[in-house]
Amino acid sequence: MVGIAELIGPEVDRATPAALVRGGELERSGAVQLVRFSPSLVTAEVDDGAARVEFRAVDGAMRWYCTCAEGRDGVFCAHCVATAQSVRRRTERKASPGASSATASASTVRIAS
Repeated sequence: MVGIAELIGPEVDRATPAALVRGGELERSGAVQLVRFSPSLVTAEVDDGAARVEFRAVDGAMRWYCTCAEGRDGVFCAHCVATAQSVRRRTERKASPGASSATASASTVRIAS
């Protein structure tokens, strides 16, 4: 099963330079709260609930949604970029020696309220 962590790259690569900059700022400032995290589903609240992001792996493709105006218009916005960077950071930590793989379990784990 191909998970979200493997599918994020192409979406981030299509983001605008402005979304990449703002998304990086949001992620570094700790504005991303991962609410659910599994290989096939990630939900996050970004910037104290200003936006809600969902990534879902479906049949080897990533489906995503953000509640902000740009996201609703189909743009991979700064909130999506920030969430993608948080997912990458989390999966890199889990993949470090001695930790289990981020794709080891298909169960959804609630990591924040």
